[in-house]
Amino acid sequence: MYNLAALLVDIVPGSTFITIDTSTAPTLLGGKKNPFQDRVEKRTNGSSVMMFQNRTSNGYEDLVNHRLVTEGKDPNFTVGPRQWGYRIANTCFVEHKGKYYIEVIFLKPGKTEYYVDGILTPKATISGLDIDKEEGKQGGLDDKVIIRTYSVESIKAITINNKHYNDLEFDLSCVKI
Repeated sequence: MYNLAALLVDIVPGSTFITIDTSTAPTLLGGKKNPFQDRVEKRTNGSSVMMFQNRTSNGYEDLVNHRLVTEGKDPNFTVGPRQWGYRIANTCFVEHKGKYYIEVIFLKPGKTEYYVDGILTPKATISGLDIDKEEGKQGGLDDKVIIRTYSVESIKAITINNKHYNDLEFDLSCVKI
């Protein structure tokens, strides 16, 4: 068994690229009338993300400003306050109402499959799947920096420096806060 907190807190200061495998229950429209409610699992394997620790600066803000410069625009982006939870200093972890999440910069989606009652099911046959949301303005940036926050419970495996870890648990006691 691998401790996800220990694996991620040991990432060198700054940022690094990893892939993650997740399993979530997608939000479905239609409430209790939707026959798929509480029966759907979304599994995504191999999503590429960038972990950032914010030890010396805000990795998200830095990347947005870097891309603004690349696009020939004024690098004047400043991150606003979090809308929910709080970021644990010098880590990629967010705490909200007693639950923990990792905050990452999303780079490339992995392969996603949907399961209904444990059976692989085509996405098109599942009614009520939520529509993708549009990202914020980010100072007029064309190549947006997408932030994702994953519940640690949804992370089933990660790959760091070509080493794959599954059979994960989460124990934050190894992190000096």
